[in-house]
Amino acid sequence: MYGGLLKSASAVAIVAAAGLFASANAADLGGDCCADLEERVAELEATTVRKGNRKVSVTLSGFVGHQVMWWDDGARSDMYIGDGGNIFSRFRFTGTAKITPAVTAGFTYEFGINNNAIGSMNQQMGVDGSGNGDDLPGASTNSAQAALLRDSTVWLRHTQLGMVKIGHGSTATDNLILIDLAGKSSASTPDTGLYNGAFRLVQAGIITGTPGAVNTVTWANMTLGGETWDTTRRNHVLYETPTLVGFTLQAAVAEDNYWDVALRYAGEFGGFRLAAGIGYQENTEFNHVATGPVFPNPGVVGTCGAADDCSRKETQLKGSASILHIPTGLFLTGAAGQREMSDQTSLGVTATRLVAGAARANNVNADSNFWYLSGGISQNFFGIGRTVLFGEYGHAGDTLRHVYADVTDSSMDMWGLGITQHVDAAAMEVFATYKSFEADITTTAGKVTGLEGFQTVIVGTRINF
Repeated sequence: MYGGLLKSASAVAIVAAAGLFASANAADLGGDCCADLEERVAELEATTVRKGNRKVSVTLSGFVGHQVMWWDDGARSDMYIGDGGNIFSRFRFTGTAKITPAVTAGFTYEFGINNNAIGSMNQQMGVDGSGNGDDLPGASTNSAQAALLRDSTVWLRHTQLGMVKIGHGSTATDNLILIDLAGKSSASTPDTGLYNGAFRLVQAGIITGTPGAVNTVTWANMTLGGETWDTTRRNHVLYETPTLVGFTLQAAVAEDNYWDVALRYAGEFGGFRLAAGIGYQENTEFNHVATGPVFPNPGVVGTCGAADDCSRKETQLKGSASILHIPTGLFLTGAAGQREMSDQTSLGVTATRLVAGAARANNVNADSNFWYLSGGISQNFFGIGRTVLFGEYGHAGDTLRHVYADVTDSSMDMWGLGITQHVDAAAMEVFATYKSFEADITTTAGKVTGLEGFQTVIVGTRINF
């Protein structure tokens, strides 16, 4: 009995002594303890992204993606390894600061690393060494390896009045055709030129050639024409309304002579999730000669020649929508666009005939269009993240009339299958997709025969951070 009491007393004494020792060291503010602590804090600060100051909170984010692409153009096949495509690696810095409970200010800096874009690859892969885009992936002087500034904007947002943004970046209609609730992500996009845009069409087994031959046509020409369907980033001022019952309205003006407006919606009802957007853009930024940056007409002061397209106007009406049935994961996504030209006086440097000696067609104010559909299932089958199985089909019409003076009709059709596996624990996705492209061209000399299709299988991964 006494032994147990002595053991308990000893334990209490030891704990009390330890407490006094700890208190004494804690009270010694000038000792080695705090010096070690300050050194440790400095080490931790050196391994973190700094805020810059205590008022603005800064976040680093982005993603890195790479892929392997096998392709067959009907005459030859090969395998390339690259990035770009629909997983253009990038990193961004975003900052926010609270001014009042209702007012927030912020900024975005975003850079892309387009080191070896599959959308810039073609059959030559650096054979000619000319630096004209044919050799981007293989040449040692590949300028595409530099970081590209995608966004540099500042903004001010009021909870009831909306947001004003200024700088270089996305205007109202940017990414408007890319709305997708399924999470196909890297494996699919309506902007199909991102996958094979620089590859040349093959006619009767010929891949390369001289101007005036059909093999100068690229798949980007067939998909996009001389312009783009997804809006390019510009120096602009943008206003965005607060969200009202799921709707948000944006409007922007950009240098020079460009403006656009877009209405977007996102919401859920009856087990369905819906996202959609529609927009209109107008561009009259064509006040220069097609063969160089001189304005007015070279050698004629104060005039605007026929090659200058000073009154040219391009308009686009476009949009996309996606619907997802939440319980089953079944989804349907679609996108479409219509482009119209007016007051265009010349095709300029693109006046090359597709067929040597062919007559010129009336292509000056030719319209073009595209549409895209995709459907499938998006469900977390394995517990690690969504598995997305999909099929897709796309069509582009009359785009080539913007590029060649003798083309009277053109179309591009694409179909594909794919799978994207999301891995939530690593903020990662792995994907594989097969795509097949077919082209049809008619000129003033008749239907172009012997055109080969293009097939590609792409396997890749992307990690977000």
